[in-house]
Amino acid sequence: DYAIWQREYLTDTVLEGQLSYWEDRLAGVPALELPTDHPRPAVQGNDGGTVSHHIGAALTADLREVSREYNATLFMTLLSAFKVLLQRYSGQDDICVGIPIANRTQSEIEPLVGFFLNTLALRSDLGGDPCFGDVLDRVRATTVGAYDHQQVPFEKVVERVVKTRDMGRSPLFQ
Repeated sequence: DYAIWQREYLTDTVLEGQLSYWEDRLAGVPALELPTDHPRPAVQGNDGGTVSHHIGAALTADLREVSREYNATLFMTLLSAFKVLLQRYSGQDDICVGIPIANRTQSEIEPLVGFFLNTLALRSDLGGDPCFGDVLDRVRATTVGAYDHQQVPFEKVVERVVKTRDMGRSPLFQ
């Protein structure tokens, strides 16, 4: 039922408006170039690792306070810090990060069992040597805009925005 509803909702007019938003936000997004000790393979694989880090209660409380001060969520504050870290490692100001989103925007589908997950590409310009508050403002605006346009399946966004695919990278973000 949801798939039928989504196809009916994403008519030509609605779909075009949503895709235009994403094309405007993501056109020309550069690949993130992080320094590594291994060459990038010609075809992307699934090799990788996980690094876990516990954030203590005191730091979490401080992060929540920063979030409240800037009218942002804790997620937006942590994403801002992550983007600053990526900027420092890569030397790039244009940072795009992909996130999963539950895609349950209608109250009618909240009780349904099923997989409604979508992916959003969150691109931020960190140029101009902004203070962390300015970065957080930019990330908040990007995130809220993306939430408002989350109905378009990520595959449709990629089809619209990515003109040439590099098989060694994920499209739009790494």
